[in-house]
Amino acid sequence: MKTLWFALIIALTTGFVSCKKDRNTTAEIYGTWKLTETWNDPGDGSGKYIKATGKTKYITFERSGELSGDAIDQPFRFKILDSERVEIFTTTYKMPVTYRYKLTRGTLELNPPCIEGCGLKFIRK
Repeated sequence: MKTLWFALIIALTTGFVSCKKDRNTTAEIYGTWKLTETWNDPGDGSGKYIKATGKTKYITFERSGELSGDAIDQPFRFKILDSERVEIFTTTYKMPVTYRYKLTRGTLELNPPCIEGCGLKFIRK
């Protein structure tokens, strides 16, 4: 009987250890994203995300590095630097602007370099 319990415990332990949590390692920035929320902070920490209103805005990241849409002013190219930063090239500035980004299943958060704090939240279209 002890051998049976021991074998059962070993089997259950092996089963739990071999299971991996789904951490969505396949989340990608590529595709079209719809702007859902914006965040602006006046500099005192009181800022919060509010629902985007007005005309629906989008941004599209192509695998070729092309960037289009109207959620960011005149985008045309991007370069992923690492898992947290992306350079965005626009026709407005000569140099790229480095955004912080957070990507989860179906959502994208972009934070441009703002002194007071600002951000954009998107859902995958």
